[in-house]
Amino acid sequence: MYQIYCKAMQEEGMGSLYKAYEELKKKLELEGLFDAKYKKKIPFMPKVIGVLTSQTGSVIKDIINVSTRRNPNVYIRLFPVPVQGEGAGEKIANAIKYMNDNKLADVLILARGRWLT
Repeated sequence: MYQIYCKAMQEEGMGSLYKAYEELKKKLELEGLFDAKYKKKIPFMPKVIGVLTSQTGSVIKDIINVSTRRNPNVYIRLFPVPVQGEGAGEKIANAIKYMNDNKLADVLILARGRWLT
């Protein structure tokens, strides 16, 4: 026999986080931030991949593993940055700007959590 105590319930289906994501996406689309004029072609075989992620997370190991398996000559440049918590958004934006301004990578990966392919 089991007994379940419930302190809160929410509507089934789309959760509040997904709803907030969709609202933000719509707002950014209205601002024109997803326009084709901002998109850049991703190189087929980048020589340098910049990775913005937590220095201690397991995701960097996965990215190194997959990237070097697919392209043994790739160079991976890690830019440690907090990917969650207060102030993370600003630090991520600054890291992206720094990497782009200094042309430190052909492509950038912003990663949080486990990344397996």
